[in-house]
Amino acid sequence: MKVSDVGERALISVIHRLQAIVPMGYLGIGDDAAYLPPSDLGWLVSQDMLVEGVHFRWDWMTPEQLGEKAVAVNISDIAAMGGVPKAILTSIALPADTEVERVERLYRGMAKALDRYGAVLLGGDTVHSPSEMSLDVAVFGQPSVTGPILLNGAKPGDRLFVTGRLGAAHAGYTLLSHGVRWPSTSIQHRSVLQAHLAPVARVEAGKQLGALAHAMTDISDGLLSEIRTMTRFGGIGVQIDADKMPIDAATRSVAKEYGEDALDFALYGGEDYELLAAIPPSRAQQAEQLCLQCGVPITEIGVVTDTLGIRVMRAGEEIAVDERKSYHHFTVDPD
Repeated sequence: MKVSDVGERALISVIHRLQAIVPMGYLGIGDDAAYLPPSDLGWLVSQDMLVEGVHFRWDWMTPEQLGEKAVAVNISDIAAMGGVPKAILTSIALPADTEVERVERLYRGMAKALDRYGAVLLGGDTVHSPSEMSLDVAVFGQPSVTGPILLNGAKPGDRLFVTGRLGAAHAGYTLLSHGVRWPSTSIQHRSVLQAHLAPVARVEAGKQLGALAHAMTDISDGLLSEIRTMTRFGGIGVQIDADKMPIDAATRSVAKEYGEDALDFALYGGEDYELLAAIPPSRAQQAEQLCLQCGVPITEIGVVTDTLGIRVMRAGEEIAVDERKSYHHFTVDPD
């Protein structure tokens, strides 16, 4: 059955019945607007859009995977500020011939992710699209008692840490762009496909690191791009030790398979949704211990300097960086 056959109200009913009951004090789907109770700590708000053919392709991922990813990439922004997600709003634009089952599966994936992060869907909008699907998610979260940790604020001498692994999501993208599909028959392929198709927002690690860091962000557009943004104010720079980068065997294997450098995947690839934090040296060991306790790997990859620019060292020698390789919105593919 198509969405044109059931209409907007019936479609909203399908979405509504898939979601958890909202907590006491919240007002969700069913009225003219949602309501969130007042917060003494204030609210963190972030919004992100996924467009068919730009951010996702149906031949690459299932509707459930898209739903989970749409939630995770937005909640990652809340985690990057040391906050806790509480609620989301979604707006979806659909072609009239979209199967209702596809929409149902998408929102089932969202519900699964929301359960994982302890947040709820409060409402949104459904509209017609003449061609491709677009999915917009706004997320509301609460900062810690010490307030949100900002992107800027790193100081010379701070140690740079990243959670998890780097470059795996781009390795997964590389496989998909060469015709390899989920789940593949290779364990290594499956590992990096999972990183691209089903990223995990580091909420618990963000809470722990946010209490210690001078600055923090999530890695959505590539490590180099995020570092550039983190160091744009304050007359600071960064020196990175490429040999310490947490690039796993699966990512290295895929890079080798396609004649690429795994370091490029980590520096420029993007969509890892890991956290990048500038931690004072006196708190570095505590940061490692707290992340270990919450089951999230963390690696020191460099240091903030009082010299402008980003230096990447490999085997003791500085290597050239090429920011043109980083992801840029609105860049047109020449092909």
